[in-house]
Amino acid sequence: MAPTQAPLKVVTVQTGHRYPDLWVSRLAAMVARQLREPHRFIVYTDRPEPGRFGEPIASHQQLVQQDLEAGSLRGYFSKLRLFDQALTGSDPFLFLDSTLVIRADLAPLVELGRNASASLMGVRDWNYPILNSSVLWCRPDAHIQAVWQCWQEGRYAGAHFAGDQNFIFRVFQELAPAALAYWPAELVRSYKVLRKLASRDAATAQSQLEACTILKFHGRPKPEEVLHPWRHPRRTILRHPLQPKLWGYLAGEIRNHWH
Repeated sequence: MAPTQAPLKVVTVQTGHRYPDLWVSRLAAMVARQLREPHRFIVYTDRPEPGRFGEPIASHQQLVQQDLEAGSLRGYFSKLRLFDQALTGSDPFLFLDSTLVIRADLAPLVELGRNASASLMGVRDWNYPILNSSVLWCRPDAHIQAVWQCWQEGRYAGAHFAGDQNFIFRVFQELAPAALAYWPAELVRSYKVLRKLASRDAATAQSQLEACTILKFHGRPKPEEVLHPWRHPRRTILRHPLQPKLWGYLAGEIRNHWH
């Protein structure tokens, strides 16, 4: 008899109080709706508490909390702990930030990850020539472990890193550039980039939106601010003061999939 395949691992990180727990609950619900195969949705957190993120909305999802054991890691850098197999194990996993909207079936993205030979797949950043770590497929191996090992050893102690993705990118660029790959650009789109494109070419922006699986809200605005532009004018209205259609750009998408 063939061995039973372990459920897919989908993970996120929730530490501190930067983002509400509700956003993690909404992320879990979006994953349940857009990923039909059985999976474990694992929240790595500094405060595991029973029922903190609610209950799964579907029988094919198991919602689990695990202590991140981040130690002195703070903010974005706590994500680096996921690169230690002593914590996350040896099974491949899909990592998702809580500041995104999943608007289509995740199966094609998961299949790309499973078939890739790279140790790590991520988003090619929209503003800088580096990795964006909002959506990752992680295949634990020596290259993945090297990220955590370099951090532990203080390999780049004299360097400044704006966030976890800068550190991850530096390690791969220096030690294993061929082990890092990127998702096709059309799968993960930036909300801010789409809104800017929509200000001059609404049809192309809509076409790119309809083709994407995930909409990432990096920087500002966040989804809640788009839904209530008058409460957050600096993030919404004042970005395009003469184009009212952009003040709550894609609010309908957010209500359909995230809210």
